[in-house]
Amino acid sequence: MSSGERWRVALHNDDHNTFAVVHYLLRKICGLDWEAARDLTMKVHLTDGAYVGAYDRETAEALTVELLRNGLSASVRRAA
Repeated sequence: MSSGERWRVALHNDDHNTFAVVHYLLRKICGLDWEAARDLTMKVHLTDGAYVGAYDRETAEALTVELLRNGLSASVRRAA
């Protein structure tokens, strides 16, 4: 495994989190600005899921764990 390998954090749509909660958590946990969090939240809502970003493995896993701890549906996948 190369040290430059990237991992994607995927956020999945669910039936119980509101738009406002998802937007807030993307800003708080992932550090997205207001507009980027809004755009990503809308994409997740309309398409059932979207990638938050690509990170090193440790960061991707940590972000995914925090999203899960806060009630969102998320996963981490190796970037292609």
